[in-house]
Amino acid sequence: MSSATDDWVKHRERGSAVLIKLLARLSLWIGRPFGRAMLYPICAYFVMFAPRARRASRTYLSLALARPPGIRDVFRHLHVHASVLLDRIFIMVDGTRRFRVHIEGLEAIEQQVQNNQGCILLGAHIGSFEILRSLADEHHVAVKVMMYLNMSQKFNQVLSSLNPSFVDSIIPLGDPASVIEAGQFVRGGGMVAILGDRTVGDEKTADAQFFGRTVAFPVGPLLLSTVMQVPIIFFVGLYEGGNVYRVHFERFSDPPASRNRKLPDDVVAAWVGRYAQFLERYCRLSPYNWFNFFDVWHS
Repeated sequence: MSSATDDWVKHRERGSAVLIKLLARLSLWIGRPFGRAMLYPICAYFVMFAPRARRASRTYLSLALARPPGIRDVFRHLHVHASVLLDRIFIMVDGTRRFRVHIEGLEAIEQQVQNNQGCILLGAHIGSFEILRSLADEHHVAVKVMMYLNMSQKFNQVLSSLNPSFVDSIIPLGDPASVIEAGQFVRGGGMVAILGDRTVGDEKTADAQFFGRTVAFPVGPLLLSTVMQVPIIFFVGLYEGGNVYRVHFERFSDPPASRNRKLPDDVVAAWVGRYAQFLERYCRLSPYNWFNFFDVWHS
């Protein structure tokens, strides 16, 4: 069984923390055009000297584009990823004021806010997660992110140095108390965001068809929804080039009637299959926005 991404944990984060911080500071000082200009040699370096990422990009793009990808496609894939990472720095410092953000499906969020009911925001490593966090701050919606702090440590350290409140918005995964903290936050009307396309260790998974191939996705978000008895809203923040992002919200699922974590296999399979369909739809809509640069299918 291919794990949706257990492989990613084995990949060492590349790049010097000092150089990442220097690029961030220079980009903020000189301006975004300078930072974007620097992305071209950086991406060229990774195209030449990161063979695993290059192969993984080709495998994924061949499915998402439905044609053999060329080296320009791989470069574009890496460049979109780098652009989103660079923009995280500006969003962390200045919010979304530098960007044009189009929002679709906002009524799904407004309904939860009006009812003073929390929910789970389910995403993936597609587009910008920081856009969601900033929009929540600007509209005074309480959102916390469940994530592994020991992944992308260098970049997260840079973000924390730019905005110390970054750490306050995180519920660390892997901590036994994380589910309790998330439950308390949701019961107070908050929204907990989590990405559902990567697994770690012996995390519970279920198989689904993703681009016609079997991948095991985590069922943790479904279990959270079951225990907390709150709905799940799917979201993505797609980068459309320049300074434009398009954020989509969709009501994904209601919580199962039972709080029992031992859900029937068919319920779990249907839920994971629906997630895979949502993810594939947005990957086809914006192929270069999915950022899993390792062999998801173990091909």
